[in-house]
Amino acid sequence: MNSYPTGYVEMLMRPVRSISLLAISLAMGLVVSCSKPAEKTASKPAESPAGATGSTAAADVLKALTPEQQAAVRALIRDELVANPDILLEAQRSFESRQARAQNERVAAAFQTLKRDHAQFSFGPANAKITVIEFFDYKCGFCHAAQGWVANLMATRKDIRFIFKELPILSENSTLAARAAIAAHNQGKYLDMHNALMTARGDLNQEQIFEIASSVGLNLDRLKADMAKPQVDATIAGMREQATNLSIGGTPGFIINGKLVAGFDQEQLENALATAGVDISNPPPAKPDKKG
Repeated sequence: MNSYPTGYVEMLMRPVRSISLLAISLAMGLVVSCSKPAEKTASKPAESPAGATGSTAAADVLKALTPEQQAAVRALIRDELVANPDILLEAQRSFESRQARAQNERVAAAFQTLKRDHAQFSFGPANAKITVIEFFDYKCGFCHAAQGWVANLMATRKDIRFIFKELPILSENSTLAARAAIAAHNQGKYLDMHNALMTARGDLNQEQIFEIASSVGLNLDRLKADMAKPQVDATIAGMREQATNLSIGGTPGFIINGKLVAGFDQEQLENALATAGVDISNPPPAKPDKKG
């Protein structure tokens, strides 16, 4: 049996509840007019309390109905949804669209702050007109699939600054690999370790991670000591908090000049690059950023 992430079922139910409450509001006029004298229905409706939502008001009205009237409203809702099931898909699309707009607004507002984060790992020109930020997990198959695209850009595009943000969310080994990569920075080997981990196959257990570290020239004793430092925990916690604040709950998550592209969709990523506000056919020369 499939298991769903926490909150997923709740998310799917929200449009249904909203539809139900809206249908209740619309059906109220019919139900009330059929059960009350004409002079009562002609009176001005009571105003909702300050701050009350339409859903809350509709729910309050439903409670005021008799059981027979409530049954009639529910029957109307059921008949409408059975006759027009596309309403659910329409509501779901509307809900997802609103959520995406809100998330993109948060990402755009936070972009400059993300660029200035001193705990991150950045490569490429410091004054580049395009910045690509990637939230990733070393155990994420889609992150591995995106690695070739990212590596090719780093090798061929001198007008892009790349910022890597560790977001280990899939397993304990994800966190272990992230700790090793962050600790490798102290030996000037973050990018080497990152690339090796991102192209590795296997479970990425401790033994494999240390084998990879040795293969890229890291001093293992120093690496192990650095992995145990509290600064590593603080770096991971800070990047997780950033992802949470931006509602990035999966990997990879790319941010290109303030525009979010969730997952590895190369066409969307290329489009985001092409509309990043610069002439990518003739990138300007820039001094490389030595950080990392």
